[in-house]
Amino acid sequence: MSNKEKLSFDVIVVGAGLAGSAAAVIAARGGLKVAMIERGQAPGSKNYFGGTLYTHSLLEIYPDLWDRKPPLERPVTEAGFWFLSKDGMVRATAQGGKLKNEPIDAYVAMRAKFDAWWADQAKKEGVFAITKTVVVDFIREDNKVVGVVTDRAEGEIYAPIVIICEGVNNLLTQKLGLIKHDLQAHSSALAVKQLIALPAETINARFGFTDNEHGLAASVMGDVSMGLPGLGFLYTGIDSVSVGVGVTLDALTKAGIKPYELLQRYLNHPMIAPLIAGGRLMEYGAHIIPEGGWKDMPQLYTDGALVAGDAASMVNALHWEGTNMAIIAGKAAGETAVEAHQKRDFSAKSLSSYRARLDKTFIMTDLHQYRGLSHFLKTHPDFMAVYPTFINDALGMFFSGFGKPKGQLYKDILRSLTDRRPLLKAVGDIVAFGRTIIGI
Repeated sequence: MSNKEKLSFDVIVVGAGLAGSAAAVIAARGGLKVAMIERGQAPGSKNYFGGTLYTHSLLEIYPDLWDRKPPLERPVTEAGFWFLSKDGMVRATAQGGKLKNEPIDAYVAMRAKFDAWWADQAKKEGVFAITKTVVVDFIREDNKVVGVVTDRAEGEIYAPIVIICEGVNNLLTQKLGLIKHDLQAHSSALAVKQLIALPAETINARFGFTDNEHGLAASVMGDVSMGLPGLGFLYTGIDSVSVGVGVTLDALTKAGIKPYELLQRYLNHPMIAPLIAGGRLMEYGAHIIPEGGWKDMPQLYTDGALVAGDAASMVNALHWEGTNMAIIAGKAAGETAVEAHQKRDFSAKSLSSYRARLDKTFIMTDLHQYRGLSHFLKTHPDFMAVYPTFINDALGMFFSGFGKPKGQLYKDILRSLTDRRPLLKAVGDIVAFGRTIIGI
């Protein structure tokens, strides 16, 4: 292909997920010619996520969000933790109060549907989308990225800056030498889930909602993960419920447990099964989540390229938070691309302003604060087995201890803990966990 026939853009975005579409539309608004390359049949076609999207990040990209009629499910008006034992459950959730203030902070969304809409908004603002195309390598000149090589015939596409939003399988990021290792089993989780169809009226009745403008986002601890480092989740859509569990890859492998068996055990739990009884399975999916955060984060920029979203390990595992990080990082990447074109400088030094932008957001603050979480779970592998089930049992004993001297009741509760963990070790665990989550 001669220079005259080169397919060229100002910016190439690899991946049409939350980060990619956000980066693409911001760059396009800056007057740049943008190509967004997606390997799937369509944006969202390979995404099995059913969880929460956060209003603050969506509004950062589209202040007129509600006029655009996004395909969101229920607003999250109840959120919190469920603690499972083998046959019981304690709920610690927040309802009303700040959760009902406008604008609602979070909505349940089905990413297959939402990502298609998200990318469509970018296309409406001039982004050129290329689907069913895999980026396999980069075009380099003088060791600088100047485009990408795709799996199509004559598949070279040129641009002075490439924004990599490839997701968790960050092979392209590795090709650039920005990260020195593949996914780490101790800091990556495999999440398996089912999307179960139920009539909206049934969901409202079972979860105590008055209408479809109420929804739940629950993180589930304890028996759900069979004592392995991990969490379950449950989200209510308008006429579906997304139920799943995520466990670190190394723990899953060492335990010899099949992911589907773990999920099925959760679905059959006596506190969960009645909530989804009679539902129709719509889809089953699995997804790897990069939970290493700060410690697994690659270098975010090099000559001619930036990295954002899951590819950059931008996930806060404790809060199941990553969608908002992807969007805000995508925005920062798009702004950096515009600035680089204005300066006509695509060097690593110029693109380092991307990191400076991120440093001003909650992304880097939070990831740094939780930087020790993966190590904590690796060194305290039974933490998720001991304490969530203890909370369940302790509260069960407290609320059924009538007719018993309360001094004896408290001794029984303490014994319930020490039967699981010696007291001094329990105190050490709690102190270590506290230090981990406050980042010291």
